[in-house]
Amino acid sequence: MSQATVIERATPLPFPAEAVYAWHERSGAFERLVPPWDRVEVLERSGGLADGTTVRLRVHRGPLAVEWVARHRDVVPGRQFVDEQVEGPFASWVHTHQTTPSGRGSCVLTDRIEYRLPCGPLGDLLGAGLARREIERMLAHRHQTVRDDLTRHAAAPGPLTVAVTGASGLLGRSLVPFLTTGGHRVVRLVRRTPGPDELGWDPEAGRIDAAGLERVDAVVHLAGESIAGGRWTTE
Repeated sequence: MSQATVIERATPLPFPAEAVYAWHERSGAFERLVPPWDRVEVLERSGGLADGTTVRLRVHRGPLAVEWVARHRDVVPGRQFVDEQVEGPFASWVHTHQTTPSGRGSCVLTDRIEYRLPCGPLGDLLGAGLARREIERMLAHRHQTVRDDLTRHAAAPGPLTVAVTGASGLLGRSLVPFLTTGGHRVVRLVRRTPGPDELGWDPEAGRIDAAGLERVDAVVHLAGESIAGGRWTTE
């Protein structure tokens, strides 16, 4: 069996522990925390941050993909939750997230990951350095994202109801999680039959749910033509 490795990162934040924890609880938090250089798909969620709930992921590395199932445990609302690998690429993986009050209106965000690489001593010999560098880089990105997002949200009015076109596109997949983790409600404008938190529109026919739009505070239009779709001019 390979040796267990522990990596920990702690960052002081000028926000209450409850606010930082609430950010992690909201829809879109996982998407915000995935580094842009990683390709990770959420295949299934069984619930929110509660003991026993799970998330199933597909993690891509070049041409390869592996499924990763993590289970939440040791949840202390407002303070801590733990993700433990049930199925995945590591021999074992336990990720502890903590938000610890450090003074009036501030806290320390701590991520502690204890893991074992697969393939025993050979896995340590071949992959220990790379794994440590990638995990440290990932944690640095996560903490910077939490700090930046909470800072932006603290400076903005809220919560708002925002309608978004092109929510499934490249920009929309980044914007929607940013808004929802800030406590805003996102209403997607879709060209099919709308479901919950969706409004129907048909730009070709010039139809839109005008009554539904009366209940939103802002509209973000991201459904234009892609700038990579072809030449801008004939020259």
